[in-house]
Amino acid sequence: MLKWSAQGSRWRAGRLLIGPGPLAWKPSFGKQEAVLPADLRQAGVRSPSLREAVAFNPGSRIVECGSSDGEVLIAVMPEELDHVIKALESA
Repeated sequence: MLKWSAQGSRWRAGRLLIGPGPLAWKPSFGKQEAVLPADLRQAGVRSPSLREAVAFNPGSRIVECGSSDGEVLIAVMPEELDHVIKALESA
């Protein structure tokens, strides 16, 4: 799940695309993939709030990121957390 202030205030289902190019988000439904900001940097990791836990799996972790385009939140399951953090560090 992704919540990007530049893309609106809602959580969006999809997948983080990690490859040789910039990080991108491929939505699960309908829209085209979006390239995430080049200056995206991890600011923290937290558990979902009670309100967020209603929207998606409460066992997930939220990776908080900052960029010149605003705050980006990426919700991932614990087993994927290290992979996402490493991708953010190398981006």
